[in-house]
Amino acid sequence: MAMVRHPLVAGMFYPHHPHALQQQLEWCFRHKLGYGALPKVNEQGRRRIVGLVVPHAGYIYSGMTASRAYAALADDGIPQVAILFAPAHYRPGAPFAVWTKGAWETPLGQVKVAEELAQALVAADEGYAEDFNPHLGGFGHGEHSIEVQLPFLQFIFGDRTPAIVPIAVSCHELDELKRAGQVLAEVVRQQNGDVVLIASCDFTHYEPHVVAERHDRETLERLTALDADGVWDCVRRYPSQSDVLVAIPVVEAAKGLGATEGIILGYSTSGQVTGDLSEVVGYGAAALLRP
Repeated sequence: MAMVRHPLVAGMFYPHHPHALQQQLEWCFRHKLGYGALPKVNEQGRRRIVGLVVPHAGYIYSGMTASRAYAALADDGIPQVAILFAPAHYRPGAPFAVWTKGAWETPLGQVKVAEELAQALVAADEGYAEDFNPHLGGFGHGEHSIEVQLPFLQFIFGDRTPAIVPIAVSCHELDELKRAGQVLAEVVRQQNGDVVLIASCDFTHYEPHVVAERHDRETLERLTALDADGVWDCVRRYPSQSDVLVAIPVVEAAKGLGATEGIILGYSTSGQVTGDLSEVVGYGAAALLRP
């Protein structure tokens, strides 16, 4: 029997019923903070997007900004594999904990793991290891940071949803984060696959809206300049952005796979939903592009 990672935050971060989930995803895309329309897959897309930065909070807060990233991906074509880097919020493990087998399940069905690529990554460098525990969470909390991305991929691509390589990040060292990206690029080149790299991260936590927006724009500009050292410097100065560390291996890998520029796709804060601008969480979306 195949190993299946069952949904842990359905009914909390997003609806657990498939129809309700479909409706909320449509709402995210159509919302004024979102893409503004339902996405359409471009069969002849140029596949310029090598990397995406996407938020991972509850859909009512960040799903609109996430929709902007996934609409851009839909218009860019259909990747074979999505490699997702996300923080291990509740249970640290290997520096880069890879879920190597089976499938992940959401209310919309199962998404297969790209087992050959996942296992090649584990074999390539000691920083990557087969480690399932960080993906499950702890202290009574299910880990949400990768799970919440998958319904968006399923909503867009349906039965052509890319296989995934889920990676939970416990590493907080710049050199190791950069090395992980460089190793990943080499493994992907050897596999000769069409991948999209997804950094699942929120930005500023629990600062006033005006502060969050100023700090987060600075970090997004460093991300889209493909400046891993600049991103590190921003997080060092604004530590409530610590989630964004998972974007550093994505930036490094994207450069190794031909990315030369980036664009900011959207930004919002929780305060624009709740009306309370005194203490917000920031949500950014960006794409890293090859020529």
